Amino acid sequence: MRLPMPLVLLLTAVLASTAAPALAQTAAPADDPNAIVEELVVTARYPGPAFWRVSDADSEVWIMAVPYYIPEKMVWDKTRTEQVLKGANGLILPSGVGVGLGEAVRFAIKYRKQFTNEGNRTLDQVLAAQVIERYQQLPKAYQTTDLKTATLKPIFAGLSVAARAKKTGRWTEPHSDIATLAKKAKLRVGYASMTSALPIAKAIMTMPDAQQSQCFDGFVSSVEHTIKTIGPVAAAWAEGHTAEFVRGTTTTGADECIYSIGEVQNMREKAYQSEIRTIKAALDLPGKTLMITNVRPLVARNGILARLKAEGLTVRTPAD
Repeated sequence: MRLPMPLVLLLTAVLASTAAPALAQTAAPADDPNAIVEELVVTARYPGPAFWRVSDADSEVWIMAVPYYIPEKMVWDKTRTEQVLKGANGLILPSGVGVGLGEAVRFAIKYRKQFTNEGNRTLDQVLAAQVIERYQQLPKAYQTTDLKTATLKPIFAGLSVAARAKKTGRWTEPHSDIATLAKKAKLRVGYASMTSALPIAKAIMTMPDAQQSQCFDGFVSSVEHTIKTIGPVAAAWAEGHTAEFVRGTTTTGADECIYSIGEVQNMREKAYQSEIRTIKAALDLPGKTLMITNVRPLVARNGILARLKAEGLTVRTPAD
């Protein structure tokens, strides 16, 4: 049986694009998702986005925390970033999840029957009334799934809505700009770690119907939240106002859905450990390295900087 191309494209978008931001925007690694080390959240001393630094005797890793999205045409001060990249050993991008196109196609063929609702029921037949109402309150341009005809399981439909919102809203990832600067400077660019998204997709397929509906609602509410906050959060980040930046990156409904999956919780902790190992490896090289990560895992009470400081490394804040 030939797999319909839209399903191939959807699966690729879900596994290769949407899952990665969800992992990247995790809540703090603590029972309280808003538990942060307040002394690490300070206004930057210099213009532009804030940097934290981790160092030993002869090496230093500069860490820039970024929002996942900023407006596509936003202009921000790249001067200090370019200075940090000058003469650096390389650029480390955040941990993420993904899958190759070939793997996505094979996976979609094997599990094609599990992408749709039982009996090919449409979304307006399986979603709760209040969930449908929230979706219909999104701006029309963001209502990219027809609830009366779509038969995808709610969580896949929600992932699709979230993935398409990026294009609709003209949002972009700031680390793309920074990677471009690094490549222009002829520096090595690599991820802290990369994990297969397929275990997440398998876990998603087995979610109970009620949880599926809640997850669709979570992705819709996350899109709604991003529409309202992307401008202020991006501006706070670009101006080095870290407290305002952190406040704007609270846990969303999409996060709660994704992190209700045990496999993803395990991946999150592995991602923290990978980033810490990557920082230590960078400190083995004389000189400096630039790393990009997300702000809450960085400044959480049990986050990256707290763990490194506990191991005896020197940690400097944006105010230093």
